[in-house]
Amino acid sequence: EAIFKVHLKKVKVDETVDLTQLARQTPGMSGAEIANVCNEAAILAARQNREAVTMADFNEAIDKVTLGLENKSMLMTR
Repeated sequence: EAIFKVHLKKVKVDETVDLTQLARQTPGMSGAEIANVCNEAAILAARQNREAVTMADFNEAIDKVTLGLENKSMLMTR
């Protein structure tokens, strides 16, 4: 949760976003991976011309980053 707070200092976040829930959804992620999630969520919100990042943006960003990590792992294990 604290890592999300650090990476979201300059990002406008919707009041419905639950940082505790985000922390639960990202167990084992490094600080850099969480930074990627935050950046990706901000990009998704910007593409939709929204001023604030929503929980839906974070959920989509988590999926994107997680799938990216899985793909890298698959490449490394072959």
